[in-house]
Amino acid sequence: MLTTWITLTLFLSIGYAANRDVMSKVNCSTLLNKKLFHLHSKLLNVSKTNVVFLKESVYLTTFQTRCSHERCFTRTSMEKHVPGPKICPNGWKSRKGSCYQVFTDKVNWFQAQMNCRRYESTLAHIEDELENKWLKKQFPDIKTATWIDVVDLGKEGKWMSFSSGKTANYLPWYDSEPNNYDSSEHCAFMFNSGTEKWYDGNCTSSLNFMCKKINSV
Repeated sequence: MLTTWITLTLFLSIGYAANRDVMSKVNCSTLLNKKLFHLHSKLLNVSKTNVVFLKESVYLTTFQTRCSHERCFTRTSMEKHVPGPKICPNGWKSRKGSCYQVFTDKVNWFQAQMNCRRYESTLAHIEDELENKWLKKQFPDIKTATWIDVVDLGKEGKWMSFSSGKTANYLPWYDSEPNNYDSSEHCAFMFNSGTEKWYDGNCTSSLNFMCKKINSV
């Protein structure tokens, strides 16, 4: 009888200890699951917020790019577009209500467009011969290839102003340009060897770039 009682006591003790260990693990697992669920919820909210932010950023960037060229400083549901300064920033060249600057940072065409955005501008959209020749006179020291606004990324041979979305009617190409060398040249640049004539180049090449902004005059 004593042996049976001792055996039963040991069995119950071991069972209780094992059950307590299992319960402890279950509680830990439950707590961990709650924390993971809470973290997942936070991450989901952050993700949703970022999606909204990115959508709004893309909208505002697209709208502001169009307006910077057309000077349509109107209020949208998200932002009022404020006109630029009445005078050009220090170092920028002024002409007929626009400001121009050449940057000698060597970047590809896409980075150049983004860099111009930092100065509330776009790559320079040059509209006629007078403007083109004026730029050559204003930046005589720039004698290496410099990115400008015009591209035919949408369709080969159809050159467009990226900032306005309009067909580029003024295209002062250098002799034999554009040649779309190796079927990979879809972005325009000027000042190659100091000339104001234009060339087509590979958009991933690292060149100078010219920014243009519309001021409020």
